[in-house]
Order: sequence, then C-alpha cells, then structure tokens
Amino acid sequence: MSKSHVEVPKSYIQGAFVLILFINDGNERDTNLFCFFQNDIEKRWKLKTFRNSAKDFYRLSFSKVTFKDVKRKGNLMEYYFTNHKIEEIKNVIRQSDINKEFMKMFALLKNQDDLIKLQKEKHKLEGIIKEIKRTEEIKNILEEKIKLMEEYYEHLESQFKADKSTGPVHNTLI
Repeated sequence: MSKSHVEVPKSYIQGAFVLILFINDGNERDTNLFCFFQNDIEKRWKLKTFRNSAKDFYRLSFSKVTFKDVKRKGNLMEYYFTNHKIEEIKNVIRQSDINKEFMKMFALLKNQDDLIKLQKEKHKLEGIIKEIKRTEEIKNILEEKIKLMEEYYEHLESQFKADKSTGPVHNTLI
C-alpha cells in the first residue's frame, strides 16, 4: 500500500455518523484503527462536488509513509482509535435523535431492498434481451434458408417448364 483513499457520500455525513478505518500496512503488531466523526470528515477530508449533488463525496487520501508519522503532513494519528474515541462514540450515540437515526437506517435498508429488486429485474431484462437477440439471429438464418429454398424452387420450376416445352424425355434401356 503506497497510496490509498477512502470515499464516503456526502449525504452519509450527518447525525450520528462514525467511520472506523483499518489500515493494513503489513505490520501485524499495530492495529492501525482510526475513528472519524462527522466534524472530522467535514474539516479534514476533501469534498468532491458534482452538478448532481447526490454524487458529492468526501475523500481521505493517505499513504503508507505518512499516515503514522506525526511529523509529516497527512498523518492520521489524531484520529487513532483509543479509549477516548470510544467515549466520544458513546456521547454521539447519547446525543443523537434515536428515532431519526432509526428512520434513516430503515430508509437505507428499504432503499437497499429496492435496489436488490431492481438489480434482479435488470438481470431478468438482460436475459430477455439476449433471448430476443438470439431469436432475431435464428429468424435471419431461417429467412436466408427460405430465400435459398425459393430460389431453388424457381430454378426447378423453370427447369420443369423447359423440359415440358421440349417434350417428354424417354429413357432408353441399354
């Protein structure tokens, strides 16, 4: 991991939002767990905006070289997960409007269910489109065969008319 980043939709950053970030730098002795609250994200992370504000997101970029080095810009040590962060999480939970947070959570779950249903419908439609394309290919092949058969029939018919106009053909036995 040389450089990396985390992106979170701007619409998520409200209320009792808490982001826990684990960074695997290959050192198994250190946990490298960091905790970000709404204010941390709004102040520290870069906001990427779009014409369609629903696509706006916050991005945190970091590197293996700087994320733990307190002497370097870009370190994340002030966000290191400690007992103090646990107490802050408890305070966020205590101060949050539980009903509002649950309503958001249920709305997200409903949206997720709706998205899953739409994805299933999309897969069904893609299957139907494949079948239609396959049917069109078969139709084209059959139309080509019918055209060849009609041409062959016309050839046989003209040959029959030619044979009929020249008179009967007698087979002689040798």
